[in-house]
Amino acid sequence: MSLPLVSVIVPYYSHGRHLHQAVLSAMRAYSGPLEVLLVNDGSVEAKAAHYLEAACALSPAVRVIEQSNQGLSGARNTGIAHAAGEFVQLLDSDDILTPGKIDMQIDHFRVRPELSVALSNYLICDQSASHFHRDGDPITRFDFTLRDFLFHWERGFSIPIHVALFRRGALDPGSFEKALKGKEDWLFWCRLAAAGHVMSYAPVFGAIYRQHQTSMSKSFKQMGESWFAAARMVEEVVPQHDLQAFRTACEEWHENFYAPRIREEAMAPAAAAAVADLPAEHGAQDAPWPAAPACMSAKVKANKGFSVLIPVHNHYRYLRSCLHSILAQTARSPVEVVLVDDASSDERVAPLLKAFARVSPNIVVLRNETNLGIAETQNRAAAAASGEFLAFVDCDDALPVNALAGVEEALASDTDYLFTDRADIDANDKRIRIATYGGYRHIKPSGDVAADLLDGMVASHLKVIRRRAFLDAGGFDAAFGGVQDWELALKMARAGARFQYLPRALYLHRLHEGSVTGADSVRQFWLSNLVRRRFAAAALRPLLGDEEATCLARDALAGPNPREVQFFHELNRAEIGRAKQTWLAGEVCAYRLSKDASIEEINALREYNSYFDAVFAPDEASACALLGYMWDHNALVLDGEGQA
Repeated sequence: MSLPLVSVIVPYYSHGRHLHQAVLSAMRAYSGPLEVLLVNDGSVEAKAAHYLEAACALSPAVRVIEQSNQGLSGARNTGIAHAAGEFVQLLDSDDILTPGKIDMQIDHFRVRPELSVALSNYLICDQSASHFHRDGDPITRFDFTLRDFLFHWERGFSIPIHVALFRRGALDPGSFEKALKGKEDWLFWCRLAAAGHVMSYAPVFGAIYRQHQTSMSKSFKQMGESWFAAARMVEEVVPQHDLQAFRTACEEWHENFYAPRIREEAMAPAAAAAVADLPAEHGAQDAPWPAAPACMSAKVKANKGFSVLIPVHNHYRYLRSCLHSILAQTARSPVEVVLVDDASSDERVAPLLKAFARVSPNIVVLRNETNLGIAETQNRAAAAASGEFLAFVDCDDALPVNALAGVEEALASDTDYLFTDRADIDANDKRIRIATYGGYRHIKPSGDVAADLLDGMVASHLKVIRRRAFLDAGGFDAAFGGVQDWELALKMARAGARFQYLPRALYLHRLHEGSVTGADSVRQFWLSNLVRRRFAAAALRPLLGDEEATCLARDALAGPNPREVQFFHELNRAEIGRAKQTWLAGEVCAYRLSKDASIEEINALREYNSYFDAVFAPDEASACALLGYMWDHNALVLDGEGQA
């Protein structure tokens, strides 16, 4: 029997860093034909284009629908209007579907052909999807009658929209009320029940609702107003004989739940004034710059000197400090600076860069008309550079005074790629730690940088790379934006480049809320596993394909296998090393998570699942903790089923 097309509709306005995980969870939730419609509701996130492009790169089934901002209801309605599937799954951009969720519900529809809506249970997770818990029993105690929705909604009864799979005929482009600013789901479910649509529940955890740190900071005054606004619209489907009882029940709920919290809000002290975006010590954008250092007076040539490459995308708060640090360098060799503004949305950035360029003719400022991402922006800077060596600096970081002079003194004549240690600093320049050899506590210099690189990006800040070697390697690969520097280092190591490690902290790496590593960490872990898998397999496992290895690991669950599968569990640093050596020796490796797996074990798998051809998870929660991190989402298997 052929499987029907399912349309997954994902409205996107914010939470772009979770979009990768949401889309991959949709792909993992169904084994049949799928379309994933990302409705960009006029998102103003700085990296919106990057998040959407990365999501589309996951599968040809993913496409973007652009529209001006119409709110969550308007975005859902647009998705419904474009949906071609026989069934529709609604999924907010920060939530997750469990493996096999849609498959299970398609089976539910086959058993109950009269159904319009199939429902599942759900779990709640924290922002990082590391800890999961139930939210009481808000679904199973109810029969999904109109009276349930009228008199119990919010009062012990709720249905997160993503637990449902809808028959397409139950929805239309006006299903969600755009006039409401909240409680639109209540009106939607009431209308659905009033129209006689049959709903049924299956007792499995089919979806994960992500609870953000800011979720509890909503204004109860606004929520109370939305409650009454929605109630007035709900009245259109209330039977006449229940109308007065409905109005009374709504008023009582507002008085008992919202009113006390509104009074508490009114009595609370006023919030402190927002902290200014730019600290006073950074000065205004037109403050005078110091004179250029002596090293920036001589022209840089291809066989002499450094080109400092700085990709810029916003980060105005830290950009001035970064540029000041370049003007404090004391190298003997000539130095040029190439800045590429990657279409910053902050209007203060361009004037700042223009003023900085007047300091010296050795400063070049370029601008991308559209946001190209970190990899292509760095490639453009490298193409415009003249120096023999390229020194890479992020615009929210900085160099200590002696950085380039220290590199110049230590640089061996045959070095293609020199890297140093770094000092991690916070948003206020306070030193957090000295990070040696890439900052990995468990990776120590072995004397073989190429071998160490397989475990992690040890060849990190400050990176100084011979321009000719950089160009010969093809530069950064935009497909690995976010871990593009690691991919480049592995690529150069495989080509025989000469690496040099300088154990001095010659780079100031700033950790703050807006940094790339914090904003897109799930996708970065995924790309890291892809990169490791690609380079290790190409060099050391050429006779065993990834798909074949995963199938062998899956088959091992069913019984004896013609090829032995090595199973691992209770992952720690020693086990990671053993798994690495076993996998590199050509064995098929699998990992079995236990039900009581620690967060340390989960985090180790998030970082090193590329050493396993399959990972077997005992339940939906542990599987979702790894969704988006796996080198291949098909290598994640619900234990005991043979497929998820």
